[in-house]
Amino acid sequence: MSITGTSVLAQTPTYVLSGTVVDARSGVGVPFASIALVGRNAGVTSDENGLFTLKTTRLTDSIYVSSMGFGVKRFGIDKNKLVQQLLLKLPPAGRVLQEVVVRAGENPAWGILRNVRKNLDKNDRSRIRAYEYDSYAKTSISLTHISDKLRSNPLIKKVLAAMDKKDSVTDDLGRKMMPLMMTESVSKYYYRESPERRHEDILKTRLKGMDVVEPEIISQFVGGNALSYNFYQNYIRVLGKDFASPVGADWKGWYSMYLADTTKIGNFVCYEIQFDPKNKQDLLFTGKMWIDTTTFALTMLEAKVGAEANLNYVRRLEIEQELEPALDSAGNKIGWMPVAMRTTAELYGIGKNSIGAMAQQVTRNGGFVLNKPKPLSFYDRTVSVADTAKTNTVPIEELEGDAKEDAIAEEMYWANVRKNLGAGDSLSVADRKVQELIDTLRAVPLVRTTEILTRIATTGWYRRGPIDWGPYPYALAVNNIEGLRLRGGFRTNGNFSKSMVLRAYAAYGTGDARFKGGLEYDYILSRRKWTIIGAKVAYDLERLGFTPELINGNKVFYAFSRFGQYRGGYYSNSQEIYFRTEPLKGAMFTVAIGDRTFMPTFPFHYRTQPDLDNNSPTRPDFNDSYWSVEARLARKETYIMDGNERIPIATKRTPVIWLKYTRGHRAFGGDFSYDRYSLRAFQTLKFGKLGRSSYVLQAGYTPSRLPAPLLFTHTGNPTFFFAPNTFNRMQFYEFVSDQFATLHWQHGFDGFIFNRIPLIKKLNWRLWANTDILWGSRREPNRRVDAPQDVRPGVRPTVFGSLDPNIPYIEAGYGISNIFKIFRIQVVHRLNYLGPGVDPFVIKGGMEFSF
Repeated sequence: MSITGTSVLAQTPTYVLSGTVVDARSGVGVPFASIALVGRNAGVTSDENGLFTLKTTRLTDSIYVSSMGFGVKRFGIDKNKLVQQLLLKLPPAGRVLQEVVVRAGENPAWGILRNVRKNLDKNDRSRIRAYEYDSYAKTSISLTHISDKLRSNPLIKKVLAAMDKKDSVTDDLGRKMMPLMMTESVSKYYYRESPERRHEDILKTRLKGMDVVEPEIISQFVGGNALSYNFYQNYIRVLGKDFASPVGADWKGWYSMYLADTTKIGNFVCYEIQFDPKNKQDLLFTGKMWIDTTTFALTMLEAKVGAEANLNYVRRLEIEQELEPALDSAGNKIGWMPVAMRTTAELYGIGKNSIGAMAQQVTRNGGFVLNKPKPLSFYDRTVSVADTAKTNTVPIEELEGDAKEDAIAEEMYWANVRKNLGAGDSLSVADRKVQELIDTLRAVPLVRTTEILTRIATTGWYRRGPIDWGPYPYALAVNNIEGLRLRGGFRTNGNFSKSMVLRAYAAYGTGDARFKGGLEYDYILSRRKWTIIGAKVAYDLERLGFTPELINGNKVFYAFSRFGQYRGGYYSNSQEIYFRTEPLKGAMFTVAIGDRTFMPTFPFHYRTQPDLDNNSPTRPDFNDSYWSVEARLARKETYIMDGNERIPIATKRTPVIWLKYTRGHRAFGGDFSYDRYSLRAFQTLKFGKLGRSSYVLQAGYTPSRLPAPLLFTHTGNPTFFFAPNTFNRMQFYEFVSDQFATLHWQHGFDGFIFNRIPLIKKLNWRLWANTDILWGSRREPNRRVDAPQDVRPGVRPTVFGSLDPNIPYIEAGYGISNIFKIFRIQVVHRLNYLGPGVDPFVIKGGMEFSF
């Protein structure tokens, strides 16, 4: 054991450099000087007397020392000595820099950072009234690691054998790469400060790679602004996580800073400041930034995410930015714009036999135009993609006629872009080799099959020309009413029509021996204002209080709801026509007229003349005819286009709100006339170090007298799966209200607590808390509509419960996610309304895939 210990110590020596930094003129100690190893991100700051001690396991041949008011000087050191005592004499500064206030006993880097924050109005590009610029972006995705087990896979074997015949491409660590995709794009980006609006025109895109995602979707993610991070913001959104910026308002609480050097970046003399996270498990960066000495603007930045950060599937993440001042029409510098950006992310799966992949994007911007805002209507679409996107282009020599002339013109266009906009970051010799390898990869027959299976797994649809078949998560279910339920469907895509969308499905249950199905037709009148007229009809088995709208679009949960005991089921014939438009960005309006039937599969009757009490006739079914008006307000929502489908992907700080009024009419053939008002809102909120919260607020009111299924049935979840924004300890239709308000709130701490517990922080677990509150009531006239039925032995009677208007129903929970990177365990407590047979406590599980 002693031999082993000696061997380990010999392999990892600790070098100790200590001494004093003094003024070369007076010999007085220089307080808070920065001492750093040249070529390594390792350094310390001297104390108030100029004394320092630097310990390291790797030593370079020199160190550099800098301090405010002094020059920067490099000192040689002996790489073979374990302990060295140094006297470092700093000469006075050779030029006068802008004033930086350094308080007694303070790190000199702090004064510089304070000045950066003071000058935000001059330097932060988001403070400019408006700007626009041209952008060239190059994106590549490659496999960088294939385990020995995966190499024995027949598909991988064939691919590797084909690629071995070509010249290989390696990454910066010397590893062979298997290229999967490479794109080039040219775009025009526009920004307006008040009201804040963004728009990007993807003018041209060239794609060569695996056919697993539609080129239009890829184009929207590889534009020049896709990874344009603004580090002046307090938090940077990367991979769905909020990273604290090293120049954000709370830089002092998150980072250790020290002034390392004063150097020239291009035409600017800059302070070089190195930053490191105070807690390596937090979502923070490590790296360097260069601050202009005259304007205190961020000139260049290199930021990395450490391997210890609480981030899944990421082995390496690096962001580099270069910024230059932009000039207005009068020649004044009014903001610093990103002229070059480079982002590298190395990803890996779960387990030692997983695949590793690397994604890289390089962007060059130019042609800046300032303070010429466009009309607000110009920004209606966040991203637009021109029809000039090209995918897997055929070599020019194989073309003839007009196709060949078009291809030559296309090549000339790209050559000009690469020369004048992309410059040194445009397509290189290595990139062209990557494109050749991609062609080799796609020539392997099994690859095409893999592309199809991957597309189905990620989208749920199988594309065949103008038709998408699916979605496959809904294809099969088993429950006590339908038995084995089989479902198939299709939708048309953009290859069929850019204006018309047809959706249809058919289903059959072996238990109820009934055919079901639906048909929907949309006609897109305007894409810019997103205006649609449509109609749909359907006959299917549904569940009371359990529609995709009520569960906030949780499609996976909705698919699982068709399995097992199908309580609260009913058959429904429905027809609806609707008109939807977005006259203003973020304001969507829908008008609909419809009709639906309710035919329950569970014991249910209601009184048709409730004032007669038990003498009233009863019915189990009814017909509901209605018209409705809905407004959806989402002021800062962004979205992508998938052919004829518009998919929301994010909102920024502002809530998304639905307001809806429904009017039931006997005049349309319905059994009831009524008024119904409803509201729904959701929002995500950032709380800095404490993590991120989200809430869903719902409310509803009807002054009308109606049977329980037409009131507000609250969404319970008695399954073993945890589903956010439902009541996880409530049974299906346990409570019904004619006026209510609910609040679903959950908060993710993003490692804020677990990252500080010594043993647990290595596991990268994340703590969650949730609260679900329901205020509701049902007036006595509506309760009298219920007609309790005698049921045969063994059949569970239907009881619609009502809440005390003075006592809200409350659930509270807490749990741990990111267990083995995918599992979540949530404990849920039901705090009141605890009657016989009610279990107040449950542990539920779930799966989550997130970075």
